Amino acid sequence: MPEPSTRLPWIDALRGLAIVLMVPANLAPYFTEPHPMWFRILGSFAAPTFIMLSAGMVILTGERHSLSYYLKRGGIIIGVGMCIDTLLWDILPWTSFDVLYTIGLALPLIYLLRRIDARELFYLSLIIFLATYVLQAFFGYHAEALEIYLDEITAPSIGRLLQSWFIDGWFPLFPWMGYALVGALFFRTFFRENSGVSNRFLMMGAAFTAVGFALLFLPLPFVRNLADGAILESRGGYSEIFYPPTFAYIFTSVGIVLLFSTLIRRFPVSGVTALLAFFGRYSMMVYILHQVLGALAVEPAVTAFGFEAIESGPWFTFVNIVVLSIIYAVCYGVEMIKRRRTPRSTVLQVLFGK
Repeated sequence: MPEPSTRLPWIDALRGLAIVLMVPANLAPYFTEPHPMWFRILGSFAAPTFIMLSAGMVILTGERHSLSYYLKRGGIIIGVGMCIDTLLWDILPWTSFDVLYTIGLALPLIYLLRRIDARELFYLSLIIFLATYVLQAFFGYHAEALEIYLDEITAPSIGRLLQSWFIDGWFPLFPWMGYALVGALFFRTFFRENSGVSNRFLMMGAAFTAVGFALLFLPLPFVRNLADGAILESRGGYSEIFYPPTFAYIFTSVGIVLLFSTLIRRFPVSGVTALLAFFGRYSMMVYILHQVLGALAVEPAVTAFGFEAIESGPWFTFVNIVVLSIIYAVCYGVEMIKRRRTPRSTVLQVLFGK
């Protein structure tokens, strides 16, 4: 399909790759545990990619817009997260802290910080990452996220609510706001027109990734990782390796995003990468649709066949292919409509792309 001239195809392709990793990761509650380690690892790098790209796009487009523009876009993204919490999961918004809350809050913040020195962005992100460890050490990390269901509403204490927002929600501000700052830093330095394909940054990403995996798997003193059991095997059926986010995971994920962003820019957007870019142009729609299909189609189907979860890996793969195919068909239909009528309102642009 032809690429819109105003978009950067490699960013769409990278976002599309994150989507392909995100869908099975978020359908994991319907997959029998324990999940294979490779599955857990692959699903763990979608969230940092989305957050970093969202922040980076503010760096690219900030001079063309005002603070009110990003406040509005951020508010719409948060509104989508609130609707998903309320209508799909039947939980009170702003309790479990969905990833859309973090992205929505990050957009205006990065706009305000878009002109500060790259070194200052690095220091701010480092402070947030270090504070993550301190907060977890002092206040603890709940194995179960705070979720208050609408049919049995109880008022959480202010302390527990703040802990969910900042420490142990699904995507708390510490460390995930740090990823937004790193994304802004990347787009100020690594992701510029010529530097993004530099061998220097490719080697840097590979080195970060290699060291990160060593930090994750080797038993090391004073390093919380998979080797010492500090990372939960599963949290509410989700098995990514950032429950809780440790220094080892943060180091690895930053390296992974840097490595794949430099790799994907070296390939022409055609074939597989074109398909990824297509999904990337509809990231919000994909996020909404795969959550809806999981809750309203996959889960009832598994129950109807008399299973608690999908036990077979090939069958789980088949389910994911079906879900992605349905999402592709819906997005393709929207693409046809957009060719005739371009979305004008900010709400439609957030949901369906410009």
